[in-house]
Amino acid sequence: MKPILAAGLLVLGILHAQEFTRGLGVYPGDPKDYAGPVFALDTDTYRNLALHRPAYQSSSYDYNLTAQLVTDGIKDTKLPRWVAVKTSQQGLLSKNQREWVLDGNWVSDVSLKGRRGWINIEIAGDNPPPVDRVDIDARLQARGEPENWSCVVSGSDDGQTWKELGNVAGMARPTGELRTSIVLPGISRSRFYRIAFDDARATNWQVGEITFFHGNQRLSVGGPGDFTSAWMAAGQGEEWIYVDLGAVCTFDSIALHWIRRPAEASLQVSDDAANWKLIQPLSTDNVKLAHAAQGRYVRVLMTKPASSDGYVLSEMEVYGRGGPVPHPKPASAQAASGRLDLTGGNWKLQRDSLVSVDGAALSKPGFAMTTG
Repeated sequence: MKPILAAGLLVLGILHAQEFTRGLGVYPGDPKDYAGPVFALDTDTYRNLALHRPAYQSSSYDYNLTAQLVTDGIKDTKLPRWVAVKTSQQGLLSKNQREWVLDGNWVSDVSLKGRRGWINIEIAGDNPPPVDRVDIDARLQARGEPENWSCVVSGSDDGQTWKELGNVAGMARPTGELRTSIVLPGISRSRFYRIAFDDARATNWQVGEITFFHGNQRLSVGGPGDFTSAWMAAGQGEEWIYVDLGAVCTFDSIALHWIRRPAEASLQVSDDAANWKLIQPLSTDNVKLAHAAQGRYVRVLMTKPASSDGYVLSEMEVYGRGGPVPHPKPASAQAASGRLDLTGGNWKLQRDSLVSVDGAALSKPGFAMTTG
């Protein structure tokens, strides 16, 4: 009887839970209360079918340079900034670890074993930032009481030949904590930095944060601190990126806005994102098809990079007809009390960087959203 009773209580609990979770904006909600847009296929308008559509990738270098950025409508030309971090024991750190000492959070740290250890930070991309100070937050574990420690910052343009830029020495606190600042004699624009630690009694170093400064201004050397709207592949072999057009469409033009082009690549189309058909090898950034192609998914397959930076794509445009287009839900009628609820069709979201007017202009009656 116990299993039957338990099952009955479970069903009863679910029924009661639905009563309390249904409501406007509360999952699962009531379909009648949905105020968002509805989608309908548009087979008449010739347009960029890929704009704001989902995009997928074989890999991405980090969590910021992802596939979704190639359909956001922003066309960048500058090479994005990215970081690569190595340690004396672990070698090259993985994707989820490489920014632990750069993320502004001392809790996420990197461990170095033994008396000596170092961390190499590569700041890649166009124009390495100017650095005149390096702050370090770390903790030292030692046999017995910690003795004098030393820390040396070196710079390099190629990761092979190093030049000392500054150093500092001191004695760790009883808890092993050390927070220090190394002022460089001048401005460094190195691509590589090495922070090396030494203490005769050290058994382990926990490096929580390494911060670069210029003129007392903290530099965001990686991640979203230096944003570029682009996808960057993690590897330099076979990689791919594709866009879901939402339905089978007809298209005759594809524009690819590369920051780092492939030396060898091809365009492909599919109806299921599993079986791909070759459209043509990729030989130009603006592809005009001799005969219109049809499919729901359009993919760029890359097999060989043209530079050591690999593949970096800012925007992918697919021009043709078809695909779903959002239509706002009709505005609700004014209530007898005079109340008017703003629902679908009365609001528009836009990226802040694309809005050129101020709040006073936005709030005026009759504002034309296409001009903002």
